[in-house]
Amino acid sequence: MNNLLHLKYAVEVEKTGSISKAAHNLYLNQPQVSKAIRELETSIGITIFDRTPMGVYPTKKGAEFLSYAKNILAQLEAMESLSRPESKKGQILSVSVPRASYVSSAFTSFLNDLDKDSGMNIDYRETHSVRAMKSVSEGSNDLGIIRCQMRFEGYFLTALQKYALKHEDIFEFEYLLLMSKDHPLAKQKEVNYKDLLDFTEVAHGDISVPSLPSINLPDKPKAFKNRIAIYERASQLEILNRIPYTYMWVSPMPKDILDKFELVEKKCSVPKNKYKDMFIYREGYVFSDYDKIFMEKVRESISKVSLMIK
Repeated sequence: MNNLLHLKYAVEVEKTGSISKAAHNLYLNQPQVSKAIRELETSIGITIFDRTPMGVYPTKKGAEFLSYAKNILAQLEAMESLSRPESKKGQILSVSVPRASYVSSAFTSFLNDLDKDSGMNIDYRETHSVRAMKSVSEGSNDLGIIRCQMRFEGYFLTALQKYALKHEDIFEFEYLLLMSKDHPLAKQKEVNYKDLLDFTEVAHGDISVPSLPSINLPDKPKAFKNRIAIYERASQLEILNRIPYTYMWVSPMPKDILDKFELVEKKCSVPKNKYKDMFIYREGYVFSDYDKIFMEKVRESISKVSLMIK
């Protein structure tokens, strides 16, 4: 029991960056927490934290140890929850996903199938892959979908091992150009990247949620001539619809969204434009019925968009 408490103390110290703040949050005094951390470091034979005048920070090995500690605590919490009354009532889903229309379409379909009279507790977060891995590893979310460029797949697989996460490949695709059906390039079967120089790119304003394929061609200008950064998805689609000289990079989208905003998708001849999406979850995690329903909705959405791009 003491070892588990020591793990909790260490995780709280990392979270706050301060032994005194961690002690306050844990309703303990600072010497108690300091002693517990020293005992934990002695027992495992590594220094978990560097102590500095500016605060405490995990060492390289300490950060790796803490990732395992958080996973252990999350799994223990899950096991303990089996033997106590449900604290969350109703239909539960907790996921971290990329900003992708095929995923949001699956989520909408999932919500439509829920029993409106049974109550629900839903947590749906759009974020980037590293944050999703951390969120699932720490137990903030039960499921995740991450996106990686195929040439960096090895890096992500190593990161998943570090976070003690399992994965399932679900979708391989190329980013497409999204534009109004009235766009001057809309009639072309495939667009060359140089054709885009005379038009305006609409991009996600949140740069922490990457959406663009990497285009590193020797003769490519440093930046396209015009760019509009917007945070909110509906505004992005509305602009593409109403301003026919704009375009946007997207993963394959459901037909109903394209039809609603009178948009079309076009392939573009750029290198290294191969991506993969994966389900992620903690080792030993047992899927709930609602997890399974959401995952099936995602697979159905992928099947629909895959048929459209063949």
